[in-house]
Amino acid sequence: MNPQFTVAPSGSEDAQASAKVEVVSPDCPIDFTPDELQVWDYICDQLRKAGLLHLTAGIAISVIVKKYRRWLTAIEALDDYMDENNGSFTVKTPNGYEQPHQLVHYVDKQEKELLKWLPSCCLTIPTFAKVKALEKGSEQGDLFLDEIRSFMQGRPG
Repeated sequence: MNPQFTVAPSGSEDAQASAKVEVVSPDCPIDFTPDELQVWDYICDQLRKAGLLHLTAGIAISVIVKKYRRWLTAIEALDDYMDENNGSFTVKTPNGYEQPHQLVHYVDKQEKELLKWLPSCCLTIPTFAKVKALEKGSEQGDLFLDEIRSFMQGRPG
């Protein structure tokens, strides 16, 4: 004897997980400086406004905050150096050779590390668009659409 079941015609098309789920930010897991805390608040606010669940992304967001502030601080220091040296970012070695100041390399390193971390929290246009497209289920059949939406909204990035 097989149990009878029916499929509601309004199934997953009517499911709006983002409207049913309150987007809450995680508690800040580390002590930040006031400047860092301002970046933390901004990122979490933007993720809430976008309707992206990020409750489990506290550590990743913290890394991004630290990387971002270090990058900004390094850029400011490099700008100050360039202002003091007529717009030049080079420095002379004791042997008389000119080379880029170490701040140039540090800025570049911080920027590359930051850009590696941003997608993990859906903080780039491509990753945001990808998650939003997956939420809409444009490439997914209806059988598991609600489960996939629920899973995708719970992902940090």
